[in-house]
Amino acid sequence: MENAKIEILKASIKSDRLEVTYRESFSEENYSNEVSKKCSQIVHADLKAALEKLKPHLVAICEQPEADKIKIAGIYDFDIEELDNYVVRGYSIGGADESAGVTIIGQKLLKTGMVLNINAPFTKYEDEDGYDFAGALAADIEACNYEVQEYLFNEKWGIKQQEFDFEIPEDVNVEIEATV
Repeated sequence: MENAKIEILKASIKSDRLEVTYRESFSEENYSNEVSKKCSQIVHADLKAALEKLKPHLVAICEQPEADKIKIAGIYDFDIEELDNYVVRGYSIGGADESAGVTIIGQKLLKTGMVLNINAPFTKYEDEDGYDFAGALAADIEACNYEVQEYLFNEKWGIKQQEFDFEIPEDVNVEIEATV
């Protein structure tokens, strides 16, 4: 049996866990499956970093106040720390060929402490009159897709500290409390 061609359709992070929908296509057998997973392993820092690179795109596409600074500095030269009040939760890919693009899903933490959900409009990768950084957006989504596939198929997970295993010397009087 041939290996499936994997196409990520949607990925999001909730509580440091990946939720993903992807299509696996088998050309020789001429069929495909759409698979949705809610994963229990913690996401790796590399996947979080890949999503972090989508922040300037979210801000620029949604014409947030910081968008002008991004356009002047450039998408990769902009100081991403200025966007600490934004969080990218995921993305959804759609279209094909010249109409392929993405919707970025995010949030903005407001000064009041409330959270504003932000969904960027569908943005094509190849649109002459569209988004100025469409090529960079396509590359950043590919980086996210790579990290999602590494998580799904190569066990590239984050590490969760379960407990510390220290030996207590016999001559030390230590009481251990159980927490509930």
